[in-house]
Amino acid sequence: MKRPKSLQQLVISFFLLSSIVTFSLLGSYVVYRYHAELKSNLRLSLKVLAEDVVRHRLYANDASSIRQNFHLIEAYHSAPFVALFDDLTFDIGDSMPSAEEVSIIAVLPDGRYLKVHSNTLRIEQKTRDLALHLAAVFGAILLLFVLVFSLFLTRLLHPLRCLVRYCRMSAVDEQESPVCSGSAEVNELKNAIIDLQHANRSLCREKQNIFKEAAHEIKAPIAVLKARLSLFSEDDTYPKMRFVGESEADIATISSKLKELIFLKEIEWDMREAREDVPMQEQCRAMQQAFQPILEKKGLTMVSNFEQDFTLRIHKAAMQKVMQAVFENIFMHTKNHSVIRTTVDPARRRLEIVNEVGSKSDETLFSSHIGSRMIDRLSDKLGYRYETRLHNGTFTTVITFDAQEEQCPLERG
Repeated sequence: MKRPKSLQQLVISFFLLSSIVTFSLLGSYVVYRYHAELKSNLRLSLKVLAEDVVRHRLYANDASSIRQNFHLIEAYHSAPFVALFDDLTFDIGDSMPSAEEVSIIAVLPDGRYLKVHSNTLRIEQKTRDLALHLAAVFGAILLLFVLVFSLFLTRLLHPLRCLVRYCRMSAVDEQESPVCSGSAEVNELKNAIIDLQHANRSLCREKQNIFKEAAHEIKAPIAVLKARLSLFSEDDTYPKMRFVGESEADIATISSKLKELIFLKEIEWDMREAREDVPMQEQCRAMQQAFQPILEKKGLTMVSNFEQDFTLRIHKAAMQKVMQAVFENIFMHTKNHSVIRTTVDPARRRLEIVNEVGSKSDETLFSSHIGSRMIDRLSDKLGYRYETRLHNGTFTTVITFDAQEEQCPLERG
């Protein structure tokens, strides 16, 4: 795979290409104007020569001797165009001659036509010399600028290279914060990298804590299950059905603890998000729709005094999971064909749910394994108080939100 070019190489390449294109355009324009100006000056010189031929009556002589006669005139010895004499051609004729690239045609006093013509060899040579001179000067200046610009880019990009080395070394071993100060953008990138590393390390520690907590929670149930297996294998009189039932209970205990731990960590991760205003009526409608099949299957009726809508400023996803666990437990353990009564107290921001205790439904939902102990454990983090009471077959659940939060109750089902 072709290795991509570095930022410094790309910038220098762009600088070179743009400089060459700019010089080519400007240089071509300068050379073109210089060439045109030389031709214009040459035509003016030829016009002056033609006028002098008439003034000094040099046309009386043979046309081939006119050029030599100019050398005899003292005023022309220091003329700027005297160097052109060797390239001049004089023609005198009775008819109008054809014009050439650099030529002047004049009418003589005797009615004949004088044509003064010169080649462009000197013009082309001077034009080439100018082009070569400009190219040499541009090349030298461009080389100097590239060296200075390269040194500048090396110094400018040094903090980025420092950050790259720091990231590569940190991937192998933790290091102290990098000292890679540069421009404002580089400093912002450095701070973002450091924040990301801290977040990753925090996440790694949290994952380690999850495994540690999981190992601690299930250590005792696993030890009990192992002892039961050993006892069953050593004691031939151990009833098989008893062993199966007790082992299933042990596995259910392990599964419940793991699910509670996962639920807790999900809540903690959801609490990383900022608090937001949540209309609880909208959330409650969505929750009732989700549990509608269970309500219909068990023949449950919900009676409530939901007359107003309240808003909570909460960690939305985290609180949704808690409320879902609370209502799942209520719906799953309510007596079939009974009434669930919900009372809202806006003044105290309290939600009270009363139901008749019945056998557990056949449906198995994840959050229905989340017990009251776990829900109460989360109360301090999410800003609510959780209470439950069991009296004469009636189970009461009370959730009271903190004063700084407002509650919007479930609407009537």
